[in-house]
Amino acid sequence: MTRFLCCLLLAGSCAGAAEPLTYYQDWFPGAQFAGLYVALDRGLFRDAGLDLSVHPFAFGQDAPAMIDREPARAAVGTVEGYILLEKRAKGADLVALNAVLGESPAGYMALPGTKARGAQDFIGKRVGVHKYGDPLYRLFLRRAGMDPAAVSMVFVDDDVGRLVRGEVDFMQGYAIEELVKLRRVEPRAQFLPFRTLGFDAYSQVVFSTRSQLGAHEPVIRAFVRALRQGWAYALAHPDVAAGAVLARMPPGTDPSLVRQMVEAEAPYVSPGGASPLGAMDKAKWSAMSGALVEMGLLSRAEEPGAFLAP
Repeated sequence: MTRFLCCLLLAGSCAGAAEPLTYYQDWFPGAQFAGLYVALDRGLFRDAGLDLSVHPFAFGQDAPAMIDREPARAAVGTVEGYILLEKRAKGADLVALNAVLGESPAGYMALPGTKARGAQDFIGKRVGVHKYGDPLYRLFLRRAGMDPAAVSMVFVDDDVGRLVRGEVDFMQGYAIEELVKLRRVEPRAQFLPFRTLGFDAYSQVVFSTRSQLGAHEPVIRAFVRALRQGWAYALAHPDVAAGAVLARMPPGTDPSLVRQMVEAEAPYVSPGGASPLGAMDKAKWSAMSGALVEMGLLSRAEEPGAFLAP
């Protein structure tokens, strides 16, 4: 048996056979990468026969193009599920491997005393929406049969102080980030998930390109297995996970805040206690694709079999 086949069959256990692979992060360091950091710190990628390089996020970078720029080197990235569909519609032949977050942690936050059961509760309110989040906002209003004029939309960033100060009544945010910060100020703060409003989406989807998968499938699959192990360990050892995240955060970051964010992420990484990075559902992807058509972001829905890795 050749040394190459030996290392493939033994998941990289042959000494000196590390395969280079680049991972493109889709955001700045934070709790959403806890499993990745734990896998790095515990040597899980090295044990899988991988020499992993992490490419930091930068605004404006085109990860799919960068992934195919070095065909001799394996490469993967993570991206929001809806962005993957949009990039495919623009011609990028992306393949979805697994999703780190089985449900998007995005939603709308509200203070106690504000009804937050559905889009109908937006009537007469000021709703803070992230930049580029307005197509989804309009989708929720349309599906609820609401007149957009009955609601005041305000573009916001991630400053939860705008909600605390009463500048808006609802504010778009993430359950693993802004909501954690808000509940340190107001523990009874409410959260209305996008899923409840009718948009159930995968988040932080591990992807590569079809040409990459064809050339480097064993290496890419080994990355996914090691990442899954990293997340399983992170969920079982939240203090270790928080420490791994904190080591990558700017000096002065509050350790207790990072620990709370790691805890908040657990139900999204492991819905219902399921194994991290489990199989994805074609019906869910179809619904996502259909919603993007309804929002005018895609011209037609796409069959999941065209982009889900077998």
